[in-house]
Amino acid sequence: MTVWGALCYKTWLETRTRVATGAVVIIALCAFMVLVHPRMMVQWPLDKIQHPEWHDPPWWDRVHTDYAFFLWHYLYHDMLQKAFMVFAVLLGIGGLAREAAQGTVGFTLSLPARRRTMLAARTAVGAIEILALGLVAGVTILTCSAAIGETYSAQHAFFHAGLIALTSLAVLAGSLLLSTVIQGEHAPALAGLAAVGMFNYVMAPYTDGGPVKGVIRAFDFIGVMAGGQGATAADVPWGGLGISLVITVLALGMALQVNEARDY
Repeated sequence: MTVWGALCYKTWLETRTRVATGAVVIIALCAFMVLVHPRMMVQWPLDKIQHPEWHDPPWWDRVHTDYAFFLWHYLYHDMLQKAFMVFAVLLGIGGLAREAAQGTVGFTLSLPARRRTMLAARTAVGAIEILALGLVAGVTILTCSAAIGETYSAQHAFFHAGLIALTSLAVLAGSLLLSTVIQGEHAPALAGLAAVGMFNYVMAPYTDGGPVKGVIRAFDFIGVMAGGQGATAADVPWGGLGISLVITVLALGMALQVNEARDY
């Protein structure tokens, strides 16, 4: 086995439980939202009769008539994003700073590999794991949609699941940076999850169809991850993806600099 292969395998051993947990959570989340759809279509009209005073949001009627929009609104524009952000943080945790806190960094540094190669291996494995989770989400949604008799486009499923996975790479890069800057076993994970939680709290008023205005528009990461409601080139948020790529490159570059300069 080459040094690169050994580093990738080492990273896989460190993260396999996290990615397996992520797959289970994403399967459960996607399956629940799809399988509960028939029940919701029956229950919602009954709730409306019992509560005529309720005011319907702008998207309400379309959710009842457009299954693809139902999935876009509840999964791609909301819950699935949160799951990917959390596991992108967790998959980026590790590296030399964490091993230094555990007292095992000497073994890793003794390997015949440069520090930048070690970081590159962690980045590559984490990226592949996130993209694999995107594939899991798409397959689960398609399988469960067929199980309830709903016709749903594979293009729509993999377009949006893939878009969320690609954009989550920026979160992965941020987590890798935190793992390099913050030395500790649990502190980087806590910091990353706190940042993700705070971001979703701030953006919560805009996830339910509210307009994104002013300076908040520059931080509309949720809108970028969701993309347009269709599955064509026009639904790709090219500008947002470009900004996400820049953030990814900058975070990885900073992590590389800190990793090279720190004395473990």
